[in-house]
Amino acid sequence: MAAYELILSSDMARLGQDPRLLAKRCKRGELVRVRRGAYVPAAYWAGLNDRQRHGLQAAALVNTTLMPPTFNLQTAALLWGLGLVGTPSRLCTVTPDPRGGRSKHGIQRTLGSLDDGVTQLGGFRVTDKVRTTVELASRLNFAEALAVVDTSRRIHTTGDSVDAGDWDKDKAWGPASSAEDLRAAASGLAHRTGQRRVAGVLELSTDKSESVGESISRAQMILLNFPEPKLQGSFTLRNGRTARTDFWWPELDLVGEFDGQGKYLRSKLRGQQTIQQAVMAEKARENALRALGLTVIRWDWTEMMNPRTFARILNDGGLRSRRAA
Repeated sequence: MAAYELILSSDMARLGQDPRLLAKRCKRGELVRVRRGAYVPAAYWAGLNDRQRHGLQAAALVNTTLMPPTFNLQTAALLWGLGLVGTPSRLCTVTPDPRGGRSKHGIQRTLGSLDDGVTQLGGFRVTDKVRTTVELASRLNFAEALAVVDTSRRIHTTGDSVDAGDWDKDKAWGPASSAEDLRAAASGLAHRTGQRRVAGVLELSTDKSESVGESISRAQMILLNFPEPKLQGSFTLRNGRTARTDFWWPELDLVGEFDGQGKYLRSKLRGQQTIQQAVMAEKARENALRALGLTVIRWDWTEMMNPRTFARILNDGGLRSRRAA
């Protein structure tokens, strides 16, 4: 996403041109207004996904305000590449002024410090990774909070390359947040309720979950009181290759797989494979796991988010909830 695509009214005026021409071009469909005083070519906007558009809105705010904003919560989480579900409808910013906490014009303002736990990331001033993680975990529901904390704790392999300014990251930016640092940050939250919420999520979080879908799946298992699985089980197939599974219950010879569309639709995750090749390869892998005597169950996002449907899939694999009838 290139912020240099922004066309600013202030730049037009500085060059001696009438800024009102931008509004006219917008009406003709040539431009899209990102924020007041900031436009981009319509074709460029059409090629962006929701997260990239949110990032462009953040860039527009930075370029049209006298005092650069400090982004927090969901907006900061997007830039850090944390496991956020969905895209925020408003830009999230932090203000130290108790009188300046009103949210308007597409901006959500929350009261907080601009001195502690703030850093620069990809040209944007944001709350740091640990602070962003803890503040979000204290506000989100359990499943979404677990996904954020899991992502923040995840350790990436050497050589992972991610652009700091990319708003559509496949993985989190920077070193993994340690459980100790997250606990310390949680103890500094203003309200005890938030402290307890974060402590509970931290207790159940892990650095082994590899996607938001896996984290949400595990959260649903916890809420439904199913036996805890081992994560990232490794199996040697009969052809000598190694297969890793999202979830594994060794006592039942059962593996579970979250079937996110990303592995099929996103070219970064498919590599050189076509969508059809990726689907066929996944089917062959599943058959090879069954050939080892394993039972394989799968679920997608919709099934996972329906507790009754998800429980039925787990039951079909032989799992039983420990919850009293």
